[in-house]
Amino acid sequence: MLPRDERRFKTADLDGDLAATREEFTAFLHPEEFEHMKDIVVSETLEDIDKNGDGFVDQDEYIADMFANEEGGPEPDWVITEREQFSDFRDLNKDGKMDKEEIRHWILPQDYDHALAEARHLVYESDVDKDQKLTKEEVLDNWNMFVGSQATNYGEDLTRNHDEL
Repeated sequence: MLPRDERRFKTADLDGDLAATREEFTAFLHPEEFEHMKDIVVSETLEDIDKNGDGFVDQDEYIADMFANEEGGPEPDWVITEREQFSDFRDLNKDGKMDKEEIRHWILPQDYDHALAEARHLVYESDVDKDQKLTKEEVLDNWNMFVGSQATNYGEDLTRNHDEL
């Protein structure tokens, strides 16, 4: 891990003084949020998933990053859906593998608001009467989803008093 962290630190250290300012340290910890760090995010993703070392991520490597079929049985439906996602949306040039640009498009999508997507997901899954508003009961009935969500700071924000509830 040390060479990987050193590479990330040197990229984050914009002034090259080998000391991190608050901004540089934040870039080191959250590289996906900084334009000058995005190549590092792509490289690290490729290194993590590319098990055969060919410089690409093929469909089997993509699936293996999410699912290990240790039992040898049939793949679950969600894995089949992910295979379709790979073919239809990840492998943009249809060569059977993702190159660095395709990986960038996958993990760093343009104009994608993660917080908004998570909020919409929580409302969609919890809004029983589909009125686009969550009642206290709907939140409590789905407490496990909210506790596991980054949108609620993994449940910490639910312990505070809220007038809107």
